[in-house]
Amino acid sequence: MVHAAIALPWWGIPLVVFGVVTSMFLQGIRWWLLLKAFIPAISFSKVMTSHFAGIFYSIALPTSAAGDFVRTFLIAKENDYSVAWGATWISRILGLVVLLIFSTVGLFFMNKNALPQSVFISVLMVFFLLVLCIVVSFSKKITRPVRKALRQWVPFIKVLEVIENIRSGIYQYRYKKRNLLTVFLVTVLVQLLLVGYTCVLIMGITGKFFPLECLTFLPLIEIVCMSIPLTPNGLGVRELLNAVMFTQLGLTKEQLGVYIMLGFLSISLKLVGGIPILFGLFKPKKIPS
Repeated sequence: MVHAAIALPWWGIPLVVFGVVTSMFLQGIRWWLLLKAFIPAISFSKVMTSHFAGIFYSIALPTSAAGDFVRTFLIAKENDYSVAWGATWISRILGLVVLLIFSTVGLFFMNKNALPQSVFISVLMVFFLLVLCIVVSFSKKITRPVRKALRQWVPFIKVLEVIENIRSGIYQYRYKKRNLLTVFLVTVLVQLLLVGYTCVLIMGITGKFFPLECLTFLPLIEIVCMSIPLTPNGLGVRELLNAVMFTQLGLTKEQLGVYIMLGFLSISLKLVGGIPILFGLFKPKKIPS
């Protein structure tokens, strides 16, 4: 692994820093755009502070989606919780849709003999199932019988009321098509950045360029890490899947080791989310007059 690390170009680490920090910032902007659709006066700095705080806590909490719960909780304390959680749901589901689109496009253009046919069928089925779930969730006519059944079986009326309010917050976005389009484009940019810089990074480590393979495998790895809430940031799960990807590409274990080390660097960069937390702790308290 030492030889592979020495062969890494000088721009490898700066590329990781730039790609990770920029993507985190764009993800915060995406969430702010969704919140601003229904809370026009919401502070950009407050949203970004909550966003980076969520990123910081996600280092220790299971799955990469754990940060969503933290940042949404912080915003929901001072704003309409249905809008806050609705924006989070929309942000997360758009991210999943874009990841599946990327992976499906990569699979379509890849050599059909490179992967088992079951992989192609599985990805397409998940993609269409996700689209179906989105359509169903935005249809009151389809979900009305489900809500009636839940009222009969769930004993906690307050819980149902909260769920219904959040669902209404999600439903309202169907009238914000321009906002959704903007957020969708930002999401595409975020995922393109992540796939693009990772593809260039692998080229720097291995000397080989795998654009279609990265477009196919990297989104699938992220989806699995989000779906399996076992370890913080998918730690261990992501490395196992990366090993499978490197094996599929015919790369060496030494090159995989360098790639995983740089992956740990990207996780450590999430510590920048602790800056606004520390700032809030040491910020002088305002004394009421």
